[in-house]
Amino acid sequence: MKATELKYLRPHLASVCRSVTAASVALSGSLSRGEARVSNGRILSDLDLIPVVAVPEDAVLARKQLAPVLQKLADHYTITCTAALTLEANFLRVRHAGYVTSMANQPFVRDPLGVRQRLDAREDTAADPADVLPWLAQPVTYYLAKAGATAPEENLTKAARAALRLVQAAGLRPDAPRLLTAYVPADPPLTSDARRGIAEACVRAVVDAAAARHLTLLPSSREFLARTGSPDHAESPHETFHAVRDRAFLENQGLPFELSAMTARPTA
Repeated sequence: MKATELKYLRPHLASVCRSVTAASVALSGSLSRGEARVSNGRILSDLDLIPVVAVPEDAVLARKQLAPVLQKLADHYTITCTAALTLEANFLRVRHAGYVTSMANQPFVRDPLGVRQRLDAREDTAADPADVLPWLAQPVTYYLAKAGATAPEENLTKAARAALRLVQAAGLRPDAPRLLTAYVPADPPLTSDARRGIAEACVRAVVDAAAARHLTLLPSSREFLARTGSPDHAESPHETFHAVRDRAFLENQGLPFELSAMTARPTA
């Protein structure tokens, strides 16, 4: 995807998604935030969509309608396209989840269900740190778990950035700021000791924030800490990631990973 195509992205998405009637479709991820990675005039970030369905039974039809749309977008922009089908009840309730807070003010590019109207009509109340901070801890443990299964440097970077946001929001001072500072992807590969140090600093950020603010962490974060901090959990890193991922999808999307997640890559 060329960087110059960004200004036409939303109108194009609205046009391509006209065939989707079983879900309202919102733009999420770095493209929604205006923080996409760019190199030599091309977008390197994925195109992330959040299709919102009214009830779980609508997910099967929505997936059928979305599959050709995602593939068309992947081929048109030569970019990986993802979708995470989400229950409307979850979308409106989990207002502090990362995929919600990262969206633009008007995220929907296709809205046959009228979700935007209900979102605008929702009464927002003052955010309680006890409600917000567990959602900031969630991506730290999620990306730590993912780093154990795939792309360790990329996912450790994401975990470190999330950990910095957490300690700042919690009013804590990280004891290892150097380890929690995101490195430039072009840097030389991290040594195993550096990876371990970053992961340990991220875990300390979660544990310290939870203790200092008396937080009840979300189930996915508790799952990660239990599996990595107890000899009773001797599963492989992949098993740990799948367990954490499955809990995170239920927290965020209200649907199992297998029913929610979709990916389309450019046709070779």
